[in-house]
Amino acid sequence: MTAGLQVPANILGSTEPRLWTPPLRPLTRETTRGFEVIDFANRFGMPLMSWQDFLCVHGLELNPDGTYRFRIVVVLVARQNGKTTVKQVISLWRLFIAGARLILGTAQDLSMAREVWQHCIEFIRADPDLSAELDCVRRTNGDEYLRLVNGARYKIEATTRSAGRGLSVDELNVDELREQRTWDAWSAVSKTTMARPYAQTWCMSNAGDDQSVVLNQLREAAISGRDPSIGLFEWSAPDGCDLDDDQGAAQANPSLGHPGGITWEAIRSARSTDPPNVYRTEVLCQRVDTLDGAIDLAAWKDCSDPSGDMSALRGTLAACVDVAPDGEHVTLAVAGVAEDGRARVELVDSWDSVDAALFELPEWLDVLDPRAVAWYPTGPASALGPLFRRLPKPDKARPRRKTVEVIELTGAKVAEACQTFAAAVLGRRITHASDALLDAHLAGAQKLWQGDGWRFVRRGTGHVDAAYAAAGAAHTALTMPIALPKPRMGVV
Repeated sequence: MTAGLQVPANILGSTEPRLWTPPLRPLTRETTRGFEVIDFANRFGMPLMSWQDFLCVHGLELNPDGTYRFRIVVVLVARQNGKTTVKQVISLWRLFIAGARLILGTAQDLSMAREVWQHCIEFIRADPDLSAELDCVRRTNGDEYLRLVNGARYKIEATTRSAGRGLSVDELNVDELREQRTWDAWSAVSKTTMARPYAQTWCMSNAGDDQSVVLNQLREAAISGRDPSIGLFEWSAPDGCDLDDDQGAAQANPSLGHPGGITWEAIRSARSTDPPNVYRTEVLCQRVDTLDGAIDLAAWKDCSDPSGDMSALRGTLAACVDVAPDGEHVTLAVAGVAEDGRARVELVDSWDSVDAALFELPEWLDVLDPRAVAWYPTGPASALGPLFRRLPKPDKARPRRKTVEVIELTGAKVAEACQTFAAAVLGRRITHASDALLDAHLAGAQKLWQGDGWRFVRRGTGHVDAAYAAAGAAHTALTMPIALPKPRMGVV
């Protein structure tokens, strides 16, 4: 083992979640049915890990009248810790022991729901007592279920706006809730349990991003206590912890270091190879701004140099302007290349309307006197066309006239600008002044894949015109021909 893979052998995954809804009374065999699930798992040769025992005992807490305390159970835990296993055991217990008539398993990708369902089938068939109660397995697309002799069923469907309609469900399983970016599917499937007094919805996921609207609202409702019927059990690292926080990794990975669980070697490998946002959400189970972020925000932070300025870069500057799709934000950025080859990028000004920008941009361009100004004529910035069409272009016949080269970023050049900027940030070949507006737009910038390349997503993610303006300015500055000094007369 190399020094870089030292294993903190004394740190094990945490049995208790970092955030969880505490019980209303001591949990015993009379106040929770979780112990029955543990007994079921042991009886049929599938003993659970300690964190899974904790989840069963607390998630199946009972009210004094015998109904389940939680109508919705939200479980957040990092990838590959055994969410599928514990949910499989609970579903089988409800099907064979607790009298559920219908269990519905859903996921954005039907194959994910099918995997859990298939494991259940294999588990049943491997045991003579359970297999004796299996009546049939139906695998017709759009109608997949297993049915017991007593008529109880476990059915699977993709999570769509029509999922579950017409069904009355005792247990609803929603896999990877973070993938639900609208309320359409949740509105459909969540109503399937309303007529069942002992129904529960189990939402199993790891952390998402700002677009995981369903997960984020359910989590907030549980933490705030405004909906006491929602139970939250979240194994996650503390917000803002360092990527190399071993204690944080142990809090997010309850199986870590336990037999059959995640290993420290796997944690170290993911830490050294994953992009920061991917590592945070997949391994530390932390919510991030965006999962498919276009810019490495840790690298962007490293590029910060608030003390620097553009004064030494006069004569090398490139400007770029961009407009948000709704026309309610316009940003002008400027960039120049220093002697060390790094491009410094700064925002010059921003406006809340195209009209305001059209009025002030000419004066700014006169003050900045850039060698070139770039824009995106096929995007929302096309509204600035009248300005760019009348800017004085370089003219050999009138070399003394003050002119500016106008560069149109269209087609593949748009992706090139975005990707060049992202690569320069990752390589720490950019410096910036830590402008709050630019920081916010870059944090929200996601990748829109087109063929083998990508550009920033414009719609559905908030304004990113500052990101486009900065990328265009930096790309233009980095690709402009170097202006060599003219040789003095008489020198050979």
